Amino acid sequence: MRKLIFTVIPFVSALIQVNGMTIQAGPGETLKTPEDVRLFIRAERNAGRIHEGEKVVVELQSGDYQLEGGFSLAAPDSGSTNAPVVWRARAGGRVRFVGGKRMPQKAFSQVTGNDGLNGMQEMVRDKVLVADVSSLLPGRVEELAPVWFGVHEAPLLFVGGKPMTLARWPNRGWTSFTNATDHGLKPQLHAGAFSYDNPRVTRWDFARGVWFNGYWTHDWDNRSVRAASYDAATHEVRLAAAVPYGLANFPWGHKHRRFFAFNLLEELDDPGEWYLDRRRKRLYLYPPDTAEWKSGSVDVFLTPRNKPILKLDAGTRHVVFEGITFSHSYSTLVIAKGVDDVVFRDCTFTSGANGGLDIKGNNCEIRGCEFSFLGSFGAMLDGGDRRTLTHSNNEFVDNDIHDFAIMQRVYAPGVGVSGCGNNIRRNRIHDAPHCAVLYGGNDNLFEFNDVHHVLMETGDAGAFYTGRDWTTMGNVLRYNFVHELGAGQYGYKDDTMGFYFDDCDCGNEVYGNIFWRVSRGIMVGGGRENPIRNNVFAECNTGMSIDSRGMTWKQWNKDVGNWWLEGKAEALHYKEEPWRSRYPRLANIMNDSPREPLYNPVETNVFIDCRRQIVELDGMIYKKVLPKMVFAGNVCLRTKGGEGLAAPDGRIPGFTTLIGSPEKPIDLGFRDLAHGDFTLVSKESLLRAIPGFRPIPVFMSRTAK
Repeated sequence: MRKLIFTVIPFVSALIQVNGMTIQAGPGETLKTPEDVRLFIRAERNAGRIHEGEKVVVELQSGDYQLEGGFSLAAPDSGSTNAPVVWRARAGGRVRFVGGKRMPQKAFSQVTGNDGLNGMQEMVRDKVLVADVSSLLPGRVEELAPVWFGVHEAPLLFVGGKPMTLARWPNRGWTSFTNATDHGLKPQLHAGAFSYDNPRVTRWDFARGVWFNGYWTHDWDNRSVRAASYDAATHEVRLAAAVPYGLANFPWGHKHRRFFAFNLLEELDDPGEWYLDRRRKRLYLYPPDTAEWKSGSVDVFLTPRNKPILKLDAGTRHVVFEGITFSHSYSTLVIAKGVDDVVFRDCTFTSGANGGLDIKGNNCEIRGCEFSFLGSFGAMLDGGDRRTLTHSNNEFVDNDIHDFAIMQRVYAPGVGVSGCGNNIRRNRIHDAPHCAVLYGGNDNLFEFNDVHHVLMETGDAGAFYTGRDWTTMGNVLRYNFVHELGAGQYGYKDDTMGFYFDDCDCGNEVYGNIFWRVSRGIMVGGGRENPIRNNVFAECNTGMSIDSRGMTWKQWNKDVGNWWLEGKAEALHYKEEPWRSRYPRLANIMNDSPREPLYNPVETNVFIDCRRQIVELDGMIYKKVLPKMVFAGNVCLRTKGGEGLAAPDGRIPGFTTLIGSPEKPIDLGFRDLAHGDFTLVSKESLLRAIPGFRPIPVFMSRTAK
C-alpha cells in the first residue's frame, strides 16, 4: 500500500486514494495546491504507477484553497467509465475553492481628516470605514463604463458571502420619472434626457460620476448608464450614453419609468453600502449590522477581474466533484465546455459577481447543489445535438437556486437550458427579479420543480420562459409547482406569467402543473403545438391566455429582430430526417396556415377562484381561429361563491362552472388550499367534481417548510 498525505496550504492536507488504497509522494516532493495534485496524478499515470481503469479519489481537508489564477483540468486528467477521478471534501469537512482576495477586517479603519469626506453625509461620517486596497488591486482600476447590461466592472465586495451594495438612492426600491424630454430615438439612437424635479439630485457630483440603473422603456430590459448632467433651472437630467429602446418609448401601458442612482459617495448612508475611489484605491464601507461583523469573524473578499475558479477543458471526462464550495469570483465560478460524464454533487456555488456554473456536455449530472448570491445566472446547461436530435442525458436534479440575478436583473435565470434532451427535475428556484428557467432547444424535460418568488420586479415575463422559435419542439413541462410570483405591479395588467411561450414559440407540452397565486398562469404568444392538459390554476388573476400575434404583427417571419422563424427551421433542416418523422406538423407548417395559433388543445384543466379571467383570447382568435381550437373537459370552480371571481367566457366551449357557498364550500380534497398545500387527502371528492382529471403528484422540495 502506498500512502500520500501532502500539505495544500498550511495545516490543510489532502489524501489520494487509488482503488481504495492510499498512495505516497516521493522523497522531497511538495504538493501545496490542487494544481500540484493534478500534476502529481499525471506523473503517476505516466510512470505506470496509476493504471488505466483505476479509480482515483482526492480527499481534501477542511479549509480555503486560494485559486486567484484559477484551476483547470483537461483530457489527460480524466477518469474512465467505471473509474472516475473524484475530488471531494473529507467527511465532515468544509472545502472552499476561492477566487477572490481576502481582506482582513483590521484593514478597515475610521475615516480621519478630510479623507473621503468631500460629499459624504455628516450623519454617517463616524460610521463609515475606509481601507487602502492598492495592494489587492495592482495596476489601473477601470472606471465604470458609460452604459452596460448586467454586472458592473470589477471589483465587487462580499461580506459574509453576500454582495455589498454600491452606495445608492433610494436605498431600496426605485424612484421614477414620467416625462422624457428627449426619448433618445430620432433621428437615430442617442443619449436621451428626462425631467426629474427632486432636490436630492442637487447633492450629487456629476463630474465625479453618477450612474443610474433603470427599466427605461420596457419592464424586461434593464440597463445601467452614466448621467452626463443636471440642469437645476429646467430639472433636466441628460444621460451620457444611449439605451437600446430609448426613454419611455411606448412603455407597455403606463408612463412611470423607474430607476435608482448608484456609485455615489454622497449616498453612502446605509449598512452594507460601499464606494470605491478607483483612482486612489480607497474603499469606503458602511459595515453591515451583523453579529459576525461586530465579532470580527466575518469573511471579507474583493473580487477583481479574474479567471473562473475551476475550468474544465474540452475532452475532460469522468470527473466528479463532491461537497466542494466554489465562491468569491468576478468570473463565472465554474466553466466546463465540451465535457462528458462530469458530476457536481452536493457542491455550493456562491458569492459570485457573474454566474455559478456554465456547463456544456453530455451525460453530466448536477445534483443536490446550492446556487446563491450570484450577480447573474445560477447555472447554464447545454448538451446534445439538435440537428440529429441526439439527447444529452444531462441531469440537473435536487438543486436549490436562490438570490441570483442581483446585478444582471433580467435574462439571468436560475437555470438556463439549451440543446437537446436535458432533464431538469425536483429543483427549488426562488427569490429573483426575473425568470427562474430560460430555455430553448428540443426534448427537454422540466418536472417536479418548485418555483416561487421570482419575477419580483419585472413585467411581460415568465417564470419559465422560451420564445420566438418554431423549432423548440418536444419540450415537456409537467408536475411543476409555480406559485407566489411577482404580480406585475410594475407592468400592465397581468403581465407576469408562470409559463410564457413568447412570440410564436412552439412545441411545449404542459401537463399536471399547479399555478397558485400567479398573475397569469400560462401565456401562449401566438405559437402552435402547445397542448395544455390536466393543470390546476388556483387564485390566479388570469388562468391562461392565447393570442394571435403571428396573424397581426408585421414583423412575423421577417429577417428583423430575430423574427425569421422559417429561417431558423431551415438551419436545422426541419423538412429532413429525423425532424420530419419526429415533428411531422412542423415539416408541413408553411402549408398549414402558419400564422395561426393552431394545435393548442386546452383540456381537463381546473380553474379555482381565479379573479379576473379564466381564459383570455384576443379578437382575431374569436373572429377567425376559435372554430379550429379545442377546449374540452375544463372546470371552473368558485369554491365559496361570491362576487369578484371570474367565470368562463360563454363563447369558449368546453367549460363547466361549479359554484359553492360560504356555508357549503366546494372541497376538492386538498390538504390546505389556503396555504398552497395541494397534497390530496381524498381523491374521491376531486374526481367526483372533475371527472377525467388525473391527480397530480405533488412535490415538496427538500428545503420546503
